[in-house]
Amino acid sequence: MNLGVEPYEIYAYTGSTIPCAAPAHIALCARWLHGHCAAAEHVRAAELGCGDGGNLLPLAFYDRHSTFVGVDSSRSALERARDGATRLGLKNLHFVCSDIRDLTPPAFAPLDYIIVHGLYSWVPDDVRGSIMSFCRDALAADGLAYVSYNAQPGWSTRQLVRETLRRSRVVREAALVEKAAKAIKLAARLLEDIPLSRVASAVVLADELARVRDGDPSYVFHEYLADTNDGFWLTDFVARARAHDLAYVGDAQFGRWEGYVPPELKAAVAKRDVDSIEAEEMIDLLGHRYFRASILSRANARRAPALRTDLFRHLYIAASLPARTEPLDLTEGNAQHFVGAAGADVTIDSSITKAAVALLTAKWPAGVPLGQLYDDSRALLAAHDHSVSRDAHGQLVDEVSALFEAAQIELRLREPTCPRESSDYPKAHILARWEAERRTSLTTPYHRCVPLESAALELVRALDGSRSIADLQRRFDAELVAQTLPILGRCGLLADRSDQ
Repeated sequence: MNLGVEPYEIYAYTGSTIPCAAPAHIALCARWLHGHCAAAEHVRAAELGCGDGGNLLPLAFYDRHSTFVGVDSSRSALERARDGATRLGLKNLHFVCSDIRDLTPPAFAPLDYIIVHGLYSWVPDDVRGSIMSFCRDALAADGLAYVSYNAQPGWSTRQLVRETLRRSRVVREAALVEKAAKAIKLAARLLEDIPLSRVASAVVLADELARVRDGDPSYVFHEYLADTNDGFWLTDFVARARAHDLAYVGDAQFGRWEGYVPPELKAAVAKRDVDSIEAEEMIDLLGHRYFRASILSRANARRAPALRTDLFRHLYIAASLPARTEPLDLTEGNAQHFVGAAGADVTIDSSITKAAVALLTAKWPAGVPLGQLYDDSRALLAAHDHSVSRDAHGQLVDEVSALFEAAQIELRLREPTCPRESSDYPKAHILARWEAERRTSLTTPYHRCVPLESAALELVRALDGSRSIADLQRRFDAELVAQTLPILGRCGLLADRSDQ
């Protein structure tokens, strides 16, 4: 939703794929945290503040059996969204131009999922109330709402930088079209002058100023210069949800943007005599959390204990954790270091988990059921003359669980089927070619982004099935073609052979 159309026309907010805002991921998190079983297939979902459809278009493309609705008040953004849906041939997605305060929830209900990303913090308080009311009135009995927002206490640092930039004369007096550029320049100058060696808080401040200096003008304007942008304590957000007969389920982010919360910190807070919400706020303080993606349900929704052993029977496991050194040491008790997400160092010493991680990495991004992964891991250990302990299965479940909560392993409720091999006349599917014209990354069937260099994106745009591999090698660098096609195949970005 875009209140104040003119800034959104000048600083058009380009939509993007939000991995943790996919219905399948929201469903998994709810089951993992509280045993809340929402639908995972053939769902009805709506996104409030959908903008140009950057998040909804891939969801609708890969899930033709579900239906999606996008709501926004920006006509220009919705024109781009509708054009995308038309170009992609999507019949299961439509858009509504409306102020959220004017929506009639029964016209949408029942919805299995409501997505509200990048909106709640940026709208007036009465609109926030309307968002909560819509979620209450439009959700199905077991439906889930995803609402993201800027979070305290970490938001306080960004708020200080935001107020400094907005109060600055060079930014305040600049024409609207120049405000973001002026703010970026000011942040760069402040960053040069900051006394990092003498002030402890300067480290956090420097990180925030660098975010402005390196930010896209559109992002900088909406995050730091927009008239409304507020941060919220979890306790206050949960209280407001309860006032609208909504219940807090948990967070949709595992391994948050702010960094992983180590188990020892969770254990320390768990010993304190505080409720679960206050405990989360304590961890937010110690982890300097500045963003949340909360999952809500109707207050009377059914819940059951989160029996993860049962849940694992229905999950697919996927990971990309290459070993830092070769050959891989599968000996029980010998620590092996793996390269995790964002370059994190992941240390594993159990034989069964090291074998599992090696097998998953070879199959990435495809997922594997737990039973198959365990059997294949045992076979790999046997092939290298390593024994398997009696508790290996339980150990594997425990360690996969810990790696998932550290955002180093993916768990999925379903595994998409898609072409993995290219033909002599390779063809990227229409979404990949469409995104290659507009983005620097392509969305996979797993609702994840694959970043590509400009040359690779140009190659993807040319993969319309009319050119042979030999033709492509003559037009593009042969090595680029040889490297890119397998990536597209592994990531499910190729068209079905019947569509060649």
